[in-house]
Amino acid sequence: MELLINNITYINIIILLAGATSLHLGASFLKREKHTKGFFKYSVFMLALGNGLCCMGYSIMSLSPDLRFAYYFRVLGLIGIDIYLMAEILLVTSCLNFSRFAEYLIIGLSGLASLFDIVIFGSRESDTFVRYENYTAYVRLDPYRHLFHYTFLTIMGISMFIIACVWAVNVRFKREKRLVFFAYVSNLILAASCIPDFRIYDSDFNLTHVFYCTGMLFAFIVFFVASNNYMMFNITVNSISKDIFSTLGTGLLVFDTNYHLNLSNEYADKLLGLDNEPHRIRLKEIFELKTGEPLKMFEKASSGDIIDYRLTSKLTNKVILVNFSCKFDRSNQPMCYILVATDLTEENRLIDEAQAANKAKSEFISNISHEIRTPINIISGMDELIRRECKDETILKYAENINVASKNLTSLINDVLDFSKIESGKLEVVSGEYNIQHLLIECYHMFAGLSSQKNQMLSFTCDPNLPAGLIGDDIRIKQILSNLLSNAVKYTPEGGSIQFSATYKERNDNFLALVIQVKDNGIGIKEEDLPHIFENFQRFELSRNRTIQGTGLGLTITQNLVSLLHGVINVESTYQHGSTFTVEIPQQISNPEPIGELTDLDMRKKLTYTNSFIAPKARILAVDDVQMNLDVFVGLLKKTQIQIDTALNGPDALALSHKRKYDIIFLDHMMPEMDGIEVLKRIRANGASANLETPVVMLTANAMMGADKKYLENGFTDYLSKPIKPDALDEMVLKHLPEELIQAEEEPKADSNQEPEESEFIKSLSFIDAKAGLAFAAGDEDFYRQIVTTFVNEDKREALNSLLQKEDWANYQIIAHSLKGTALTIGAEDLSSAAKELEFAAKENKIDYIKSHHNDVIDQYGKLLEKLKNALQLSI
Repeated sequence: MELLINNITYINIIILLAGATSLHLGASFLKREKHTKGFFKYSVFMLALGNGLCCMGYSIMSLSPDLRFAYYFRVLGLIGIDIYLMAEILLVTSCLNFSRFAEYLIIGLSGLASLFDIVIFGSRESDTFVRYENYTAYVRLDPYRHLFHYTFLTIMGISMFIIACVWAVNVRFKREKRLVFFAYVSNLILAASCIPDFRIYDSDFNLTHVFYCTGMLFAFIVFFVASNNYMMFNITVNSISKDIFSTLGTGLLVFDTNYHLNLSNEYADKLLGLDNEPHRIRLKEIFELKTGEPLKMFEKASSGDIIDYRLTSKLTNKVILVNFSCKFDRSNQPMCYILVATDLTEENRLIDEAQAANKAKSEFISNISHEIRTPINIISGMDELIRRECKDETILKYAENINVASKNLTSLINDVLDFSKIESGKLEVVSGEYNIQHLLIECYHMFAGLSSQKNQMLSFTCDPNLPAGLIGDDIRIKQILSNLLSNAVKYTPEGGSIQFSATYKERNDNFLALVIQVKDNGIGIKEEDLPHIFENFQRFELSRNRTIQGTGLGLTITQNLVSLLHGVINVESTYQHGSTFTVEIPQQISNPEPIGELTDLDMRKKLTYTNSFIAPKARILAVDDVQMNLDVFVGLLKKTQIQIDTALNGPDALALSHKRKYDIIFLDHMMPEMDGIEVLKRIRANGASANLETPVVMLTANAMMGADKKYLENGFTDYLSKPIKPDALDEMVLKHLPEELIQAEEEPKADSNQEPEESEFIKSLSFIDAKAGLAFAAGDEDFYRQIVTTFVNEDKREALNSLLQKEDWANYQIIAHSLKGTALTIGAEDLSSAAKELEFAAKENKIDYIKSHHNDVIDQYGKLLEKLKNALQLSI
């Protein structure tokens, strides 16, 4: 000990130089690693800073002859010790996969404890300073302050030991294990150096600072060397490839084996927003990820997999393609994780534009479907009323021609819609049990009348052993057969023959292959055209077949439907001799009973309608915003004697549903103010409603895929497509009416019916298309007069003028839409077209057009009202 005291001055100078060297090493390390991310580099710097301040503070304290300055430097040395301990806490927690909150909590508590240690143990009342011959030392003055300091050191030591144990358990790679080992060695050296300080309680030993300064110095050297080895990969990057790394045209991020961001280039910083928030060092802080996903990504990379991920940046909201890989050292242990980030913003913009265009197309198809099907519904409905009530054979023939033409038009629309659904990949298969006999007979009857008109021989044969019950999508199968039969009828000349056959191939006990064949002796297909027969919009020999209607999509749709059902379609054809189409579709057997011989296939639909039932005690509610649709609905069920209430909007429908119990409610989908879905929700939400369990059927012209499924999911009992088919309406009513309300009806005797002469009232309406208006009124002149009177009384000019002054374009559009429909109903097509232009101008926000044309339309509207008033007065 005498040797130590005699050379204390030289020892203090050496400790002082060691402290200065430690500060230099820490600053150099921080400068060298300035491009790296995370707390590790700051932890090493703080270790160097703490060691430097400790060594310099206590060495200068011992050298200082002034006791006042000796106190200040002793406090500086104490601060260095606490900084060193804080740095170790920071370093170990940064190497663990703690949450950000846990890290801040541990560091915050440690920092608070260190602050108390500096204030309490660093107080003047803690020690008294004594100047000896060649050094200054401190002697314990307040034992309780020393006790607090030693308690602090003990707690910090135990805490570091526990955290270090957790660290040691979690490390998996040799590189990390070496760092943990040297960390333990460093802390053991530091702990051993503090032992002499505890002897103050037993003896007046005044050179303890020499031991813990020396111990801290060696502990720092051990840890600093270990840290350099641990950071070797980053040193290599920074020293060799820094320029290349920084100037790469793609984002590059390097994560250490503790899953913390250690390095990133400028491109990555800008791409991910790290230039503004460099503190984000965890993968979950950089990208939008669910809990547990980052660990799975790192583990997959550690197994040697290179995987691409499509991630979204938290800061910039950009979509990034991230290539995730792991860099291994010589012992095949993970050294770091390398992420290559590529900006997909432009690609996603193009995808979004394509999706928006596709959505716009779908919305257009849905809207145009509704717009086209609504007039078709009226045409078909009025035609059906004529066929039911008229007995004149000539008129019935005309009506049948209208019926065929409207069906052809509907078929063309369906082709375009089906092709759109197939093209977008949104056509779905809905399997269920069905009776194959009913399906085949229905397909036969669909074309028996058309083939008869062309004097074609349509024959049908069916394997009597074919199982009667199958499971599959009967709607799609019927569509396939309809397309094939339709083509055969179209392209087979008058007097030709068409053979329609159905058989099957056995596969196993529960499955079979349904085989359908359609053979004709029509015009056939040239050999060079056969490879293109299933392509879009293909129609061959247009000059020869120009009178044949079609879109050229029928076979394309058929092939896609067959593929959707996992079937195959083949065609054999000889030019000018005919074609044979064969379809095989796998189906599951639900009823193995043989179908037997099919008979009664020569039935033809009669031109006149005969209702098969009456239900005078039944009550139905029909809701539609178009009065003519309601008139058609009522007319089609007129002979059934059902009591029918009607409503033009959702609120009126709700009011009626609260007043009385209905057996069925038919709801239109697209209505202003409140659509059919909202009406249904409100009916079902009213627990006291008498119609809580009433079947509700959706009336829809929405032909888009999935609409029917959506209605059922929304709580509708069933749905009925527009245009409404009379038989389908009858079937729907029979399906949902209680059996006790239905009575069978005998076929009425035919009565002669003469065409009435044109009245004076109709003649007085020469300035509009009165015949079209009368047709909308189902030929009932009294009802038409009532509609015209209503049109005159409901003058909308004042409302339109008021909304124009208020610039309330939303309600202006609604009123113009209403005027468009009512004007068309009475036959005022010119006013209807003008109102339509105003409606669309309001919808598209073309305000200048409205302001420049509003007065002209109002004048046109006023003149029409005056003429209608005069016509009504003259006919009284």
